[in-house]
Amino acid sequence: MKTSAQHVVNALILSMLFLAAAPINAQAGMTNPVDSGRGGKSFEVGMYMESNWTINLMMAVYLPKRVVVTLRNEKGAVLFRQYLNKSSVKYRLKFRFDEAESGVYDFEITDDRETVVRQVTIVRMPAVESQRVITFGPPRSLSVE
Repeated sequence: MKTSAQHVVNALILSMLFLAAAPINAQAGMTNPVDSGRGGKSFEVGMYMESNWTINLMMAVYLPKRVVVTLRNEKGAVLFRQYLNKSSVKYRLKFRFDEAESGVYDFEITDDRETVVRQVTIVRMPAVESQRVITFGPPRSLSVE
């Protein structure tokens, strides 16, 4: 049975590892495919973690190209794959990691021209049980004077 302390420790470790990755912000408001402020990118990716072991993947797709989102485990097995529509829109996908085993997971987002890979590391720490000790001293008598 998992304790709340274990969930807190696991969430802290996952968030520290996740925040250590280089951030890329999705500029969701920009949908004009000829905007030169993006440096020719056809899409941008942003990720953040919620407190309940859920990772949100946000994307802004600027060019009408097919984008593929793939999630792989450390053995390379595909756990999730979704082909996004060929349109310039915003996407948000949620991934639950509360039942995932410890290991390294790769999110790969590609449009066959550009590929972005983000790694997520899951580390399960054993729960630390708190101990409480109550001691009693020798009996003594109290006298009221």
